[in-house]
Amino acid sequence: MSKKFFAILTILVIVLGVSSSLVLAKNNKESRDIPEEDGTYDVPGHPELKVRVFVHKVKPAPQPPLSELKCNLDDPNSLAVVSSTPWKLPANFTYNLNPSSVPTSVGSANLQTIASNAFLQWTNAISNKVTVGKGSDTTMTRKAPDGKNIITWGRISASALGVTYIWYYPSTGEAVDVDTILNQKYFWTWSGISTCAYTNSYDAQNILTHELGHWFGLDDEYTSKYVNNTMYGYGFQKDAKGDTLTNGDIDGIQAIYSIY
Repeated sequence: MSKKFFAILTILVIVLGVSSSLVLAKNNKESRDIPEEDGTYDVPGHPELKVRVFVHKVKPAPQPPLSELKCNLDDPNSLAVVSSTPWKLPANFTYNLNPSSVPTSVGSANLQTIASNAFLQWTNAISNKVTVGKGSDTTMTRKAPDGKNIITWGRISASALGVTYIWYYPSTGEAVDVDTILNQKYFWTWSGISTCAYTNSYDAQNILTHELGHWFGLDDEYTSKYVNNTMYGYGFQKDAKGDTLTNGDIDGIQAIYSIY
């Protein structure tokens, strides 16, 4: 065969390859336009066709019974002063919520109120020396030092109700990025009052208020004299007393921000 024939053959192969790539790219775009939901749909670019989509769903596991709301629960005070950590928040700080992660038993529409109530306990205690504002919502469910300070439910260790991550500068003691992840494996509810809680569940505001104490610079406490403090290191079902701070929580946070 002549060199001319081989040159023509090579050009044809290249042209066919480019054409195939364009067709594949077009088909990929059209497939992305088809919803991932049960139903029958038109096929973009092919009016002669339909496509039926079957979604094989995961059957949700049954939730424990909500039981009745228990009120008139004790909300005792504590004078035990909580220890501080090596960081504190800057004067202005923004947080980001993940409403899509909220368990249905709590309600995504309630997350803003829950977070606002929890933050107010701490900002009021330090006479608003830290201004906390809500930023844009996020879909993040994992920790990352990405400039977003997230509050979300997600997958964490089965032994933890919540995990808070703090990124800070040891040289200045300033927190620069914080993330709180609440454990989606547990049953959560929200009563909205510190003397009421649901049985068989953990109160979202009760636990979040504790986690936000870490944001502001307080440590966990595990000895029995701290059992009534918001910053006690263990969480309980049918408990909402952590919604409000004890004198020991307040004294601890005021020492960090020099409020006397």
